[in-house]
Amino acid sequence: MRLYSSLLFVLTLTIGVIEVLGIPEVFLIPRDVFGGFVLIVISAVFLRGLTSGEIEPYFCFGSLLLAVFGILYILVLIANCIDALIVGEEITPLNDLRVEILMLPLSFPGVILMNKRRKELAP
Repeated sequence: MRLYSSLLFVLTLTIGVIEVLGIPEVFLIPRDVFGGFVLIVISAVFLRGLTSGEIEPYFCFGSLLLAVFGILYILVLIANCIDALIVGEEITPLNDLRVEILMLPLSFPGVILMNKRRKELAP
């Protein structure tokens, strides 16, 4: 879990910094200050787990944040497609495809672990 959490930390921090700085010619990573700062905050959650003695809660919470953020961008993609249908424009979902959507499956192990731990709690 420590290795996977470090991978997610490096990945979210790198992509977050690229989004904030707006480095051109990076595939699927547009300039987005808000999204970049959110990814930097998520990477800080993973980093806190790596530096503290308890990695599991931070890993689960960081994964949950990453999943929510990925689902948010899926909803934005769907809304833009519906908007294009209503207006009568050409639907171009590839223009709205973001790296956060592709990072969504990376959050599944942490979310599954969190759900498993939640079921083990007494009612």
